[in-house]
Amino acid sequence: MIEDRLTELLEHAVKAGDAETSLHALAALRRELDAFERVQAWRALEAGSSYGAVARALGISRQAAHRRYRELADAAEPPTGAPALRVTPEARAAVQLAGDEAKALGASRIGSEHLLLGILRAGDPRAAGALRQHGVRLEAARLAAQPTLVADEDDGTPAITAYARRVFGEAMRQAAADRHAIDVADLLAAALRERGGGACRTLEALGVDAAAIQRDLA
Repeated sequence: MIEDRLTELLEHAVKAGDAETSLHALAALRRELDAFERVQAWRALEAGSSYGAVARALGISRQAAHRRYRELADAAEPPTGAPALRVTPEARAAVQLAGDEAKALGASRIGSEHLLLGILRAGDPRAAGALRQHGVRLEAARLAAQPTLVADEDDGTPAITAYARRVFGEAMRQAAADRHAIDVADLLAAALRERGGGACRTLEALGVDAAAIQRDLA
């Protein structure tokens, strides 16, 4: 899981035969630590810690902590008309990390292919674990990322594609039906229901059976 990934990157950086390879590993480790920090910060906030307490733990200002993690909350706001449900820290982190991936890949809006990458980075044992069990690795998924094929109407939400918004809505409806908080597995399962979506097309490009991952999540 995430611990194995961090250990692997650290070992790669320390044992690299040349400085450039070590720097590449350190840059990747920094990104993964950032993702891990976001999840842990939200766990602390969900457990009742204040933004001030989180800020002190991280050595940043309260304003910086509030800005950083308030944005994370906003990223996981449900679509209009969706039921009000609690969103787990890992799911919030996966959504924001998807935004980071979209930006890094030069996309103006988040698609389900970016959500797939965000899920891998968030390191949720069930969802990311299912992907890794089928051989899906973050670097390979980035290189293979495929856009969604469906026509994407303008829904007035420039930060996220209408298709990805529907994925979030489906995840929320499923969580409401099962009466549990929206978690990363809900997001992944919803993203894999549409074969024309970027997440499924990316897995197909990697030679991975999306249906098999769905069965693992059921």
